[in-house]
Amino acid sequence: METQNQADLASLAIPDFIQKRSEAGELVTAEDILDAFLKMGALTEKENQRADFEALLKKTVKQNEELKRIVDGKAVAYYYSTRTMTDAYAAILIRRGQDEALLMAETVRDNSRRYPRPVPVRMFEFSPYSLTTEGISSCLDNMADQEQYHDIQQTITSIGTVFLFSTAYLEPDYANFLAEWIDVGQARSP
Repeated sequence: METQNQADLASLAIPDFIQKRSEAGELVTAEDILDAFLKMGALTEKENQRADFEALLKKTVKQNEELKRIVDGKAVAYYYSTRTMTDAYAAILIRRGQDEALLMAETVRDNSRRYPRPVPVRMFEFSPYSLTTEGISSCLDNMADQEQYHDIQQTITSIGTVFLFSTAYLEPDYANFLAEWIDVGQARSP
């Protein structure tokens, strides 16, 4: 860092920057933050700038409970603010950038375990997943052929909506009942 004053200003601006990106539904890397600060003129480029900035970022995250770090499968660290983004949403964003079948399976498992409930397949067409119908179909085909996804099963409601659930957390009969309730029963109940 060029001066202590710049470091102090940067440490104050980092949480705000991360929070704004989280509000926009985005994760941010250290590189993203540094580049933005350089473009704004909040920092000046020096040969050792990046290493100094990494240390400042680490310290800032440690001092701010709402700032979280999450690492993807390629060991790239991302940051977000829990004021405007949940841990679950951040995990979806990390998975979205990797294997789509894994994204779907982990989302289904999370829902089956936490809530417990099956999820409609069409959910994956919408944000934050934003998968195409063809992509979803391809993922389901791939999942059917792989042992690591043996717990992911389908159920179809009486009006033809396909739901997914994990047999590791939901019994098939209960998953069928829940899917029918979510898709048909709730709409018909006063």
